[in-house]
Amino acid sequence: MIVHSVLSHHPAHVVDAMMRFLGTLGPQTVFCLGYGGPREEFDRIAFPEKFFLGDPSLRGRIEEQNFSCWIQATGAWYRRRGIEPDLVHFTENDHIPLRADYWEELRRTIEASGRDFLGKWCMDRTNTNEQSYLHYRDDARLLGHLAALSVRSDPRTIWGALADGMLMRRTAVEALTNRDLSLPCFTEILIPSTLHHLGFTLGDFDAWSGIFRGVRHRPAFALDGLREMIPTKPWCCHPFKDVGSLPELYELILRK
Repeated sequence: MIVHSVLSHHPAHVVDAMMRFLGTLGPQTVFCLGYGGPREEFDRIAFPEKFFLGDPSLRGRIEEQNFSCWIQATGAWYRRRGIEPDLVHFTENDHIPLRADYWEELRRTIEASGRDFLGKWCMDRTNTNEQSYLHYRDDARLLGHLAALSVRSDPRTIWGALADGMLMRRTAVEALTNRDLSLPCFTEILIPSTLHHLGFTLGDFDAWSGIFRGVRHRPAFALDGLREMIPTKPWCCHPFKDVGSLPELYELILRK
């Protein structure tokens, strides 16, 4: 079973439409919602499998956001529900699956990889000129956190992966729920690095599948571009920021 956890801050009607779309496209997948918007808007959301994320670490400059509370709350949610997924997938609200077999391809890819964690651009960033590594390579709090838990020969190794689209085996999620991850560190560095030092194996989606070929930082996808792209059968796209065009996009995907 795959649990797919979605992170959103959008108004209730936008969130409910997205969760209906996902449930229709992937009926064999179990969905839940981590909500980081206003509490009063959270209360208006009709989708029942939701949990509120009030942690300030979700807010502020994107380069400083720590999504650990979302990952840990997802684990707490499926335990409360008595659900035992083998895989857990984490996407932001601007990540749009474009095919009904998207979740099947997620499973096929991680099984082909043999890894515990897959992410976009997932790699060892140590001694590279990657911006996040340069920012955190001498961060005493992060390095102390990693050294305290590391089973690796080099406790200063730093990994990174795009925060959107992370796919983990349940054992990896469970390991994260038992750790204090409240330090001020960007998700894209903190989560992969923590899992690496706990002894889990990490890999890049693109090494085993084209499933994340439509995932990028920027520019955002536009509806007209997706009209041309969908016939080529891409698995998903990120980021899609045009909230007003979402209903039309959902219709386009579901009718093809």
